[in-house]
Amino acid sequence: MEAHARLDQLEREQRMSPEGAEQPHAELAAVHWELSMLYQFLERYELALRHHQAFYLHDVARRNEHAQARVSRLNREQRRQAGELTRQSHLLEQTVADYTAQLEATQVEMTELLASAAEFRDAPLGPHARWVGDASACVALGLGVSDEDARALNLAARLHDIGKLAIPDSILLKEGKLSPAEWVVMRTHTVLGERLLIRSTSPLLRLAAEVALSHHEHWDGSGYPRGLSGEAIPLVGRIVSVVDSFDALVSERPYKPAWTPEHALHYLRRAAGRQFDPQVVESFGRLFEQGDLPSREEP
Repeated sequence: MEAHARLDQLEREQRMSPEGAEQPHAELAAVHWELSMLYQFLERYELALRHHQAFYLHDVARRNEHAQARVSRLNREQRRQAGELTRQSHLLEQTVADYTAQLEATQVEMTELLASAAEFRDAPLGPHARWVGDASACVALGLGVSDEDARALNLAARLHDIGKLAIPDSILLKEGKLSPAEWVVMRTHTVLGERLLIRSTSPLLRLAAEVALSHHEHWDGSGYPRGLSGEAIPLVGRIVSVVDSFDALVSERPYKPAWTPEHALHYLRRAAGRQFDPQVVESFGRLFEQGDLPSREEP
């Protein structure tokens, strides 16, 4: 019978094929099915059952091979897509990093331009705004503030006197002491600075607005503009208050000579608990004595 001959041929090929080689399960299954039907017709049921069982085994093997092939294809596609996803992720990370760096550079440039505009009118004091920012960040880190928040304060603190842009030259540049009425006007630079910056949606500029408004508040409540006291004063304002006061003391003004750094630090410590937050003064003094404050020399 042709079916038997075909079965013998396929089984010989299967026995002679190398181990692991693809087996013709589909062809074997077809032949066993044909023989099963033939022996059933001839009422040789034992042989029919034997070939039907063989058909079932080869058919299952065929289905397994197809399933394994599909799984292999899916695995290869998954690896390809994972590789592409990783590549795209790296590209996106690089794009975000580049954008973030560009944004930070723009923010630095913007704050320095604004700070320079305010400082330009207030006598040639050197890099006052930049030093206040750098030193405030150092003090903040010494108080346990995170690196990210300290970097933000570094930039925001540079705009602490931005409200002086609105103070008349006759008051801002006056060589003698200010009259009580002139002091009222001068003190408005805190509120004016806050009004200038608070409208921004930028978190950095809104932080700068908080600094501008609060850096002349005193620990005992005797400061301005709101008379806040203690921890009701934002920490950023308490930090900038100490740093800004130190820099003002060691800088020469038309109405006073420059103090020595040691004299200025002594003043801060005597005023701790009244004008200044004692913990902020302690952090500043520790940095000063360790030589860890930034240089006040122009780069």
